[in-house]
Amino acid sequence: MSVGAAILLRQLYPSVLAKTLGLTRNLPDAEDAVQDAVERALAMWSESGMPETPEAWLVTVAGNAYRDRLRRRKREDPSGDALETLAAMSPWARIALGEPEVARGWKDELLRLLFACCHPGLDEGESAALALATVVGMSTAEIAAAFVVAPRSMEQRLTRARQRLRERGDYEGTAPEASLDRVPAVLRAIHLLFNEGYWSTNDDGPIRGDLCRLAIGLARSLLAAFPSMPEVAGLVALLLLHDARRGARLDSDGSAVPLPDQDRTRWDHGAITAATDLLERALRTETPGPFQIEAAIAAVHCRARRADDTDWREIAALYGILETVRPIPAVRVNRAFATARADGAAAGLALLEARAEIDASSYPYFHLVRGTLLGELGRTEEARLSMLEAERHARNASEHTQIRARIEALGGPGIENAS
Repeated sequence: MSVGAAILLRQLYPSVLAKTLGLTRNLPDAEDAVQDAVERALAMWSESGMPETPEAWLVTVAGNAYRDRLRRRKREDPSGDALETLAAMSPWARIALGEPEVARGWKDELLRLLFACCHPGLDEGESAALALATVVGMSTAEIAAAFVVAPRSMEQRLTRARQRLRERGDYEGTAPEASLDRVPAVLRAIHLLFNEGYWSTNDDGPIRGDLCRLAIGLARSLLAAFPSMPEVAGLVALLLLHDARRGARLDSDGSAVPLPDQDRTRWDHGAITAATDLLERALRTETPGPFQIEAAIAAVHCRARRADDTDWREIAALYGILETVRPIPAVRVNRAFATARADGAAAGLALLEARAEIDASSYPYFHLVRGTLLGELGRTEEARLSMLEAERHARNASEHTQIRARIEALGGPGIENAS
């Protein structure tokens, strides 16, 4: 099989899996059926050529594979209700049996697949990791980087999640309104997907617009399914505010441009206005959640016409509120940086190193922010050592280059020559 066909199979996998899930109503069964279809494609396409409509071909073969499995199970276990078996084999039979919401409730097939991954039997982190692997096809290494864990640990986490789903096997393809308990995990998965697109671990390009667009599309579909949930609106606003700045984040050479140096005329101000309006409507419900607070922080950045106009005191205060509901190292690091900009580097460094509350030293950007603040305080050698540690944790080649430039500005050897 050609490299192009192999790439196409990987690209089509999430969509084919989503469509097959509509038939199986069970994620492990859908994955088994699609895997059968992929194996058949690998065997047949190299000999007979690629079909005119590869996705439709794969969906048909996966459906047939699933029905074959059902027939084998039926022969092995003749017990069971005939109508239930028929409904499992055909989505149209489910409609005839009075379940039209199963077929019509999900306007976005990928969103339905995302909800299937976010099973209440899994914890939120497992659900989000499984969703990134299944819906988007991200590698274990990419997902591990998103969660700031070792690839081996993430591989084990994904294996456990899939095994638990296979043991439970009780996804019933319910309508969105019956899946409220899964929404928090779905929100986190979409957010992580966008973050990978906005600043990728992929060395070929630090920004992956395709993932950003997919995440925004899923978030909009989620808002259409749950229009009265302010946190869903908060996530949509957050993603739109970040995405509005995407066009100014790389220079003509493809190098990353820090936020203070970006050409703000290249920001999508129409998208910023729309996102801000959506956020304000969500905040009027007076039920602020972490995504609404993050969106409010992004809105403060977006309303500053120049970098010097940024209201860092408001941003620091918002991060303080966010930390009360999401006490994680990433929030502490960002709060410390905002505090440094509002009250000076010493104040920011003191907050960053207050490890009795939150130990942020395991978060990669801790070392970058610490090195920056130490440098501003004239503690050059300590700053260089922190920057060297930050360089070890660089997510991609562009970030590595940026940090190396800061190390060289401080003086002393780079990471290759450091002990």
